[in-house]
Amino acid sequence: MFERKPVRLDPRIAWFATVRHLLSPMAGVTDRPFRTLCRDHGADLGFCEFTSASGLYYENEQTWRLIDTEGETGRVGIQIFGSDPHHMAAAAALLRARRMDVLDLNFGCPAKKVVRKCGGSALLADLPLLAEITRQVVAAAAPVPVSAKIRTGWDEGSINYGEVGAMLQDLGCVWVTLHGRSRAQKYGGRADWDTIADLVDRLDIPVVGNGDVVDGASYRALVEHTRCHGVMVARGAIGNPWLFAEMKAADAGRRHVPPSFAEMCATTARHIRLEVAQRGEATGCLVVRKHIARCFRGYPGAAHLRRRLYAETTSAGMIAVLAEAARSADPGLGAPETLALEDLAS
Repeated sequence: MFERKPVRLDPRIAWFATVRHLLSPMAGVTDRPFRTLCRDHGADLGFCEFTSASGLYYENEQTWRLIDTEGETGRVGIQIFGSDPHHMAAAAALLRARRMDVLDLNFGCPAKKVVRKCGGSALLADLPLLAEITRQVVAAAAPVPVSAKIRTGWDEGSINYGEVGAMLQDLGCVWVTLHGRSRAQKYGGRADWDTIADLVDRLDIPVVGNGDVVDGASYRALVEHTRCHGVMVARGAIGNPWLFAEMKAADAGRRHVPPSFAEMCATTARHIRLEVAQRGEATGCLVVRKHIARCFRGYPGAAHLRRRLYAETTSAGMIAVLAEAARSADPGLGAPETLALEDLAS
């Protein structure tokens, strides 16, 4: 439906030709249960939570647990960050044994805890180091393809995405994702889609656009404005895995039918079950709360429902609340106990 710039695809990522909708790596968010939900609703590629290369290098058990891809179906990527070329390359070599379709380099994270160690978007202010990291990781990761995510620059006075993008292409990255904000902007203001369009024109490899896509209309607007190969979404997907279905509908030129309240309750119940199966009862119930905080927006009584869910300490209690809420919204669904066992089953 949309005009997209023809690109040069590395033979190792021939599958990327049809990848349009990507879930961004987000700390504390994009674990395997959430990737599964997003894939259920149309995500073509999902990333693990971004991971410290030094943590992997020093065999930190908690860091390695973030790489939870074994046996995962569907396309999955791993993203690493760091400022030590040796640690980054060593981590890439170790990760070759893990299930992944692409290894991504984090040159875009604006978080203070990452930047103060000269990782993430801090490397946009040190291009020789960024180049050395990329060179070593591409060599160490082979034959696994390597991509990179960047921002427009460190601040408004040092916009250098064009130079960085060309460098990454020359060093062997198979695609570049550009978030249309500088590091100084963090997540404020509007993303500059003109920078994404410019990078699309400059590079031969695919460019993935990122920034301010929250629904089908903004997805369509970004693709039409930039001709980018695909779109990566981050915050817009938290509590809203249906965003991927909405983007797919926009691609197909058809009207998106939003999920019913009962469907939202069923998806949330499935998320709870998946988190508890992976993390255990207590942690699983806590992790899903950040998604519940953004879910059910616009529905009457949503705030009350969230408070009731937060008050529950067990997955069974949370699922029972969801079943009751779904039945209240649609009395034809049946008794609450039937909903909890059948309609809300994973």
